[in-house]
Parts: sequence; structure tokens; C-alpha cells
Amino acid sequence: MASLDLLPFAEVVHPRLRPLLTFGVWSNLYIVGLSAIGMRWFTQELLSRNFSVRKFYVLMGWVPAGFLGLVAVYDVRYFWLFLWTGALGVIGELIVSVAWRLFFRVPIWTYSYRSLLRGYTSELNFFPWAVGAFLFHATATMFGADAPRSVPRLGVEEPLTLSLIGGSLGLLVWPLAFFSPTARGRFAIWRFALFCGPIVGVAIALASRHPRYLWLMLLFSVVGFATEYLYGRIMSLFFERGLWEYNHLKIDGGHSSFVTFPLWALGGLYFFFISGWVGL
Repeated sequence: MASLDLLPFAEVVHPRLRPLLTFGVWSNLYIVGLSAIGMRWFTQELLSRNFSVRKFYVLMGWVPAGFLGLVAVYDVRYFWLFLWTGALGVIGELIVSVAWRLFFRVPIWTYSYRSLLRGYTSELNFFPWAVGAFLFHATATMFGADAPRSVPRLGVEEPLTLSLIGGSLGLLVWPLAFFSPTARGRFAIWRFALFCGPIVGVAIALASRHPRYLWLMLLFSVVGFATEYLYGRIMSLFFERGLWEYNHLKIDGGHSSFVTFPLWALGGLYFFFISGWVGL
């Protein structure tokens, strides 16, 4: 990390906590500035519950502010983390949505605003995915886990190779979900368990050689669930409807769902690998 440090009290903070603290300080500076200055121009728009793209990005300005702080204080690689994970998060979301519709008639989620590709994703999701990726990276860092810092050689012991092998083996259980004609398209716990077969396969394969990854996946599932719920719940205060609604095993009216725990376990791992590949 670069020697430049804009936090006068940074020396009393553990080095593994400093990036998270820096992001928090810079993002809150934006929020304080918006409250003190920006409200002069956006008061009526922000206090209404009507949706507009401008209002959304004014509210979300703390995201680029936080990443700007990370770049200024530490390393330009946080900028690449922002770009790559924002884009790859949307792609990963599309893959999950398409796979879900192979199993279930009703989509996993429904977006309220600016949905794309039949509602599989939303054009508003770049910033949230980038923040989520940083939080997964920061969580792993706090617990002493460092991601591989280069693209792996795909050796049999490599975590990525094990993940691909485990996920591929987990796909073998998917046909079992389609043996019962009466169950096709219908949501049921046993069919959801089969849907999660690749995630279970990844966890088992990684645990066989790198047990710490199993604990990381469990941690990522909790962090991802809590972050998404808090973000969605807070943003719902500013708009007539929540930004999305889950359609199965709902929590708090669909702001989150029990189905997200295994998805976040895999998603956190996905972003953890990316953070290492950009050099963090």
C-alpha cells in the first residue's frame, strides 16, 4: 500500500482495517456534504418518494467517493476493483437469473426500476456490486485471508481449479430436478437444494485442500445477506417501492430472502478471487 495516508489516527488502527475505515470516512464525507450543501439544490427531489435516475445517483454518490478515497490513500488498483467488479457483478447476476429460470417459473427477483433483459438485472446495479465486492475483500482481509494475487496457473491444487471441478460435479445433480413432470417450474425446497448443487460442490472441493475457504464462504454468506438487506431497506425509504423484490422465501416483504445465503457464499468467493487478480 502507498505511504500516503490521509487519516491522522490511522496508526492506532490495525493495518487490515484501514482500507475499510478509509472507505467509510470518504463516503461519509460525501454524505455530510450532500446533507449540508447538496440539499439546497436537491431538497424537494430527495424528500419526495418519486424515482428518478438523477436522484438515485445523487444518493449513491458515496460509492465513487469511497473508492476515490481508496485510490488517493492507497492504490490505483482499487479503481480497477471498482470497474471490474461493477461490470462482472452484473454479468454474474445475469448468469444466476438465467440458471434460476431453468428451474423455476417465477424469477428469483423482480426489479422495480430500470430493469434490463426481461428483468434479469438492472442498469442501477453497477455501484452496488462494486461496493459489495469491496466489502467481501475487506472482510477476508480483516480475517487474515489473502486472495491469490495473480491469475492462477490452473494447477490441480489451485483454489480456482478446485472450484471449477467442484462446481462442474455439482451440476450433475441438476437433472434430478426435472424427473418429476408435476414439479417442473414450481418452487420447492428440494429443487432449490438441487439448484445449489454446484455451490455445495465448490465448498466441498475447496475444503478438501484449503479448509479456510469453507469458512470464508460461510462468512461471505452472512456479509452479503446483511449488506444487501440494509442497502435495499435504506434505499426503500426514498422511493415508492423497493429497488427489487425477491419472489421466494421472502424476508421483510421481499427486501431479502433465505435463498440468498448460498448465493452470497459463492458470490463472495467470486469477488474475493477478482480482488486478488487485480493485485489487492
